[in-house]
Amino acid sequence: MPVQHTAAGDRWRKKLLRPDGTLSPRIADLALEQQFWRARIQNTGLIPPDAYSGTVYQAVKRLSRSHGVSSVLEIGPGWGNYTFRLVRDFPQVTCVDLSPDNLAYLERHAAEQGAALETICAPWETAEVPRRDMAFAYNCFYRVQEPELFLNKLHRTARRLCVAGMNAPPELPWLPALEKAGLSVHYTRQGCRELGEILTSMGISHQLLDLPNRREYRYPHQAALLDRVRGFLTEPVPDQRLLSLVMPYHQALPDGSLLCRYPFTSQLLVWEPALSDKSPPVTDTEDLDHILKEI
Repeated sequence: MPVQHTAAGDRWRKKLLRPDGTLSPRIADLALEQQFWRARIQNTGLIPPDAYSGTVYQAVKRLSRSHGVSSVLEIGPGWGNYTFRLVRDFPQVTCVDLSPDNLAYLERHAAEQGAALETICAPWETAEVPRRDMAFAYNCFYRVQEPELFLNKLHRTARRLCVAGMNAPPELPWLPALEKAGLSVHYTRQGCRELGEILTSMGISHQLLDLPNRREYRYPHQAALLDRVRGFLTEPVPDQRLLSLVMPYHQALPDGSLLCRYPFTSQLLVWEPALSDKSPPVTDTEDLDHILKEI
């Protein structure tokens, strides 16, 4: 049965659009998104997890332990920021991803660590998935056009706990400076607060957890930085103008590389789904409040 659109979901869909009113090619074209991940994963060894992901995972781990979670369904794992930790800590982990290359990469490196990993290759919205104790999705919402369907499926699939998270936008501190200068910039503008509004409009009670975090990006030279900046622009801009806007956010290192280090907020939406079986949740609402305050 189709999930009805909400006003909050319509606002989300509007924020997906680029300044010219179109969707980015990676959102509009599934094959192009798969090609992106094929190039990202191909012929590579084990990619180190993003440093910020440790803060997120510790919060997720604590929440899952408090709810008696032993099986996890991870949606959109990418290169495994959380997957390899999950298979270490939980006996049953299932990953759903639209990229066969991502899943083959995860399976290979999980096996090297002696861990079993179940994978399902399909977009989450259309995938046939088993029920698991926890449904977990982090930073995989950038191309979601039907957030009501996405969140409702999380809610129906999990037995004990749902955790959906994003890094609060903007993902880089100099993006607002580009906009303030009058440039046409496209980047992810929505986060967990917008997802929370959609959950509320769907009648799903939840809690929002803010996690103070830090991140850094290192570029070997100015040309690499300029390539990154241009990826967010929808118009050509002279190099010197771009450098004047973004260099104040970077530290020049002795080897000629550039470092951008900045604080940001990781956010988690946490809720207990309506259970279709009769097993009670491990925590009640007061317990969940206490756990969230301690994280």
